[in-house]
Amino acid sequence: MLKSKARRRIATKAAAGVASAAVLVGAFSAVSALADSKSVTYSCTPYEDGAPLDTPVIHDFTVNLQAAGTATVGTQFTATLSIAADTASAFPVPDDIPTGAWIQVQPSVVASVSPTTATANVSTPSPSASVAASIAKGSPLGALPTATLTITPSTGASSIVLTAKDFKLNVLKPATGEATASAAPLYSCVVATTGTKTVPAGATIAVVTAGASASSSSSTTPTPTPTPSTSASSPTPLPTHTVYKTVTAKPSKDTQVKKTPGGGAATGGGADAGPDGRMFVLTGTALVLAAATGGLMLRSRRRAAQR
Repeated sequence: MLKSKARRRIATKAAAGVASAAVLVGAFSAVSALADSKSVTYSCTPYEDGAPLDTPVIHDFTVNLQAAGTATVGTQFTATLSIAADTASAFPVPDDIPTGAWIQVQPSVVASVSPTTATANVSTPSPSASVAASIAKGSPLGALPTATLTITPSTGASSIVLTAKDFKLNVLKPATGEATASAAPLYSCVVATTGTKTVPAGATIAVVTAGASASSSSSTTPTPTPTPSTSASSPTPLPTHTVYKTVTAKPSKDTQVKKTPGGGAATGGGADAGPDGRMFVLTGTALVLAAATGGLMLRSRRRAAQR
């Protein structure tokens, strides 16, 4: 009974820990990267022998734009753009494509910077995918390569909005005989102006200055200035050395009294400042005799009264 309860408690705690970890991972992913995936309708004009055809092809495409959640002023960051047709027949090739050819994507991504006085340098390369097997005219083109963009915000930028707009498809055929390799257009696609899927995919990136972050710039606690220790600056006491010296007094004429009673020895007794000590002795003796005499007289009177 007790063991089963303990096992249930352990299982409950483990499940709670797993759930907390999942929430933290999800929150970190939301902060570290932004992604916008939309189904957008495009009007694509096919090309044959380098010339555009009169009838465009209308199809829906899933456009996925991913970028970092924050960027730093003056520091280059990347974003990826993938385009996939919702149906396999979206891109029937207008002409045969031989083995060894390359399919090239030329995306158009617009960067809107805030404030408008700031700018952003956007480099959009044209990725290519090799054709492993020849594709006959009218057959679907297949998957398109993913484009990787590089963006560098200028000083003063606070945010950048990336918007995936139009794109083009080219074919690079290998050289045959005396002919050199050449690039020919396959499709030119623009966002449709009518319908319910005319909003292109986009991503908004916050821009911060070097050494700061969007999440910590408003919650940074200043570090207090350390108080210097007074014990470290106190001087170290020097060792003391005690010298003992014996001084012998020498007689001096200043050590004797300058004025003594007449006839007295130069011993300092009988100074003029007060009575001599012998006066106190004589006075005390007189008092004692007077007291004795008074006592004898009182005794004699008592005896006479008794008779």
